[in-house]
Amino acid sequence: MRLPSGSKRPVDLTPEFFAAADPQVDFSGAKILFSAQKNARAKWQIWEMNADGSEKRQITNCTEDCQRAAYLPDAEIVFTVEGLRSGRLESYLAVSKTDGSQMHRITFGPGNFWLETVLRDGRVLASASSPLQATDAAGKTRLLYTLRPDGAALEALRCEHQSAVIRDDAAELEDGSVIFVRRSNAGQTSGGALAEVRKGDPGESAVGGRAASYRSPRPLSTGSLIVSRNSAPQGASQARFDLYAFDLKKQMVGDVIYSDAKLSSIQAVPLIANPVPKRFWSMLNSDSKSGYFISLNSYVSSEGVKGRLAAAIARVRVISLENTGTGERSLGEAPVEKDGSFYVEVPANQPVRFELLDANGQTIVAERSWIWTRPGEQRGCPGCHGDKALAPENRWPLTLKRFDTPIALLEKNDAAEAAHAH
Repeated sequence: MRLPSGSKRPVDLTPEFFAAADPQVDFSGAKILFSAQKNARAKWQIWEMNADGSEKRQITNCTEDCQRAAYLPDAEIVFTVEGLRSGRLESYLAVSKTDGSQMHRITFGPGNFWLETVLRDGRVLASASSPLQATDAAGKTRLLYTLRPDGAALEALRCEHQSAVIRDDAAELEDGSVIFVRRSNAGQTSGGALAEVRKGDPGESAVGGRAASYRSPRPLSTGSLIVSRNSAPQGASQARFDLYAFDLKKQMVGDVIYSDAKLSSIQAVPLIANPVPKRFWSMLNSDSKSGYFISLNSYVSSEGVKGRLAAAIARVRVISLENTGTGERSLGEAPVEKDGSFYVEVPANQPVRFELLDANGQTIVAERSWIWTRPGEQRGCPGCHGDKALAPENRWPLTLKRFDTPIALLEKNDAAEAAHAH
C-alpha cells in the first residue's frame, strides 16, 4: 500500500500478487524493492517497481523463498533465502546484482540469518540465533550481527546474554544508532518493546518503556519514528496494528498516522531518498580455498573470573561442522603461545568453532557458536568472547613472532594443496 501525503486512503500497489511484503526504498526514492508471491503455492521472490507501482520486474528466481531485500552500492542487493533442510526451516543471506545475476551466498554457519538492513557505514545488519547453532534452544534467543557485503568480518553488534530474548525488526537512525524490537517469545504476535543500541554505547537501552506492543520501527524524520502499535483491546484474541508517529526525544507515542478497523498496518517506510552506504572494497581471494584466524589473547574471555581464564592454555582444537549440518569433527590442533595467541589456517566458507585445551588435552572452555572465514580472509579477534567495549592491548602477539605462516588445519586434500602452494 502507498499512503499519499495528507490522505487517509491508501493505494494498493500490488493487486496482482497473492502476497507482498518487505518494502525497501532505493537511494533516490524512486523505486521500491519488495518480496512477493504470485500465488499461494509460489515461492517468495524479490521484485522491484517504481514508487507509483508501475514497471514491476522480478529480480530473483529462487528455488527456495527469497525475502527481505535491501539495496547495496554498485547495483547489488542483499536478501534472505529460506528453505527446508533435513525437515527444518533454515535461512541464510545472499547477494546478487539488481538484475538477479551473480547470486551468491554470504553466510555459511547455522543460526538462521535474517536480513535487517544495510548500515550507512556499508556493513550488513542481520539477526541470527545466539549461539549460532541449529537448535531449538538457540532459536529462542536472537542477537543482531554485522558483516561485510562479501560475508567477511561477522561479529555481534553487542553482546547481550539475556536468555529467550528475540531481537529483530531493526533499522538505523540518522545518528548511527540502531532501533529494534525486543520480544520474549519467538512466536509472539502482539508485538515487542522498542530498544536501541546507541553509537558508542556498549549495551542496549529501552525506548519508551517496556510495553510489548510495537513492530517495525522506521525513521520518519529527525528525532521521530513511524511504528506499528498494537491497537487491539486488552484481552483481544488477535493483535491489530495501526501506524503511529513516535517521538524519540519525549520517548512516547504521538499521533496516529493511519488506522484500519479490520486490517493491521505494518512495515511502513517513508517514500524518500536515502543515503548511499559506503562501499566496502572486498579483500577476498576467490582463488583461495582457505581463510585465517588469529587470536591475540585467548585468556581474555567472558567465561573466566573478571574476564580472564585462570587455567594455562596449551593448545587450541578446531572443530568443523559437516556439510550435512548433522555432525562435527576435529580438523586438528595448534599451539597456543604463552601470551594466549594462536594463528591457524582453516577451510574457507566452512563453519568452525574452537576449544581451548590444557597441557593434558583437557578442555578448558569450548566455543558454542559456529563461525567461518571467507576465501583469503584474515580474521582477528582480541580474545575468546571478550568485552566488546574494551580495546585489545597494543602489542605484537608471540604467534606472529614465532611463525611466519599459520598452522594449517584443513581437509586432507586441501592441506596437500596448501603445502604445495607454500
